[in-house]
Amino acid sequence: MKKEVLIAIFAAITLAVALWGYKFISGKNLFSGNYTFSAYYDNVQDVNTATPVQINGYEVGTVISISPDPNDVRRIQLVFTVKNSIKLPDYTVAELVPLSPLGGKYIELVFDRMCDGSNCAQDGAVLEGRNVGILSSLISEEELAGTADIITMVIDSTMDSFGAEDSDAAVDVGIRNLAVSLENFAEISDRFNTLMQNSAGNIETTFANISQLTNILVDADAKIEKMLDDLSIVTDDLKDVKLSETIGVANSTLSQAESSMKSMDSTLTEATASLSELKILLEKINKGEGSLGKIMEEESLYTNLESSTRNLDLLIQDLRLNPRRYFSLFGKRSKPYEYPEEDPARQNDEGRQ
Repeated sequence: MKKEVLIAIFAAITLAVALWGYKFISGKNLFSGNYTFSAYYDNVQDVNTATPVQINGYEVGTVISISPDPNDVRRIQLVFTVKNSIKLPDYTVAELVPLSPLGGKYIELVFDRMCDGSNCAQDGAVLEGRNVGILSSLISEEELAGTADIITMVIDSTMDSFGAEDSDAAVDVGIRNLAVSLENFAEISDRFNTLMQNSAGNIETTFANISQLTNILVDADAKIEKMLDDLSIVTDDLKDVKLSETIGVANSTLSQAESSMKSMDSTLTEATASLSELKILLEKINKGEGSLGKIMEEESLYTNLESSTRNLDLLIQDLRLNPRRYFSLFGKRSKPYEYPEEDPARQNDEGRQ
């Protein structure tokens, strides 16, 4: 029984020592009775538990917890311990300072003197947190101000020596030329200002005209939109039309018209030739050449031709009316010819008399 109790006691001691060792490694001493404070930062890169808390290089605590602010996750809360012998005033600033350019950080507690009891920060208080850059961590504000003053004096002295009239150095000559150029630029600028002042009225008139033109364009916008809509409708209609077939039909019609024009041209050429021949024939007739010309020119020939035609007509008519006068059957003597009462030949002779 005693053996089991000893084993249990040993196990409890071992567990307690392990827990204390873990907390100690994490930076929290369970038996120290240190104060606990917290601060909020925008960036806690390179910070972990056990990050040291210092006062001018003297370590007074460590970081024991890192967590985002539940109300604003852009801020990170660091909880750290401080020895109970350090009495921090309530205006203490916890600066998060880079340890070196290679990485690592520590918290620097900034205050002028320890509190006297009335203005001490209470255990669990939230201190003001501030991130410090790498340059600020390497050079203090006083050193930086002194260095800046020295650099300023050197620059002023150097600038005063630039452009000396008795110096032929290229830099001095260039600075003197630059000064002359700046003077010329200032003169040009003054002239430009004068010109702008004199032209202010014209410029205002120009802008007024531009404004009027803009108003006209705005008023015409509706008409332009309507024109574009109409153009879109026409385009859609042209798209629906079978343009290729229409062009094919038009080409075929033009080809037929061209063929007809060629045929008409040939016909006109032949007609022109015929008219030329007819003109020649009429000229010959007018001159009395040829039979038709003689007929047209000699009236007696026309009269004889008319008489012959008339007699031939009477002969044919008489042969039709009195065939026995010209033909006898079986050798019979034909009776004496008796003129009919309405003999065309007699009427013709009487007409001539």
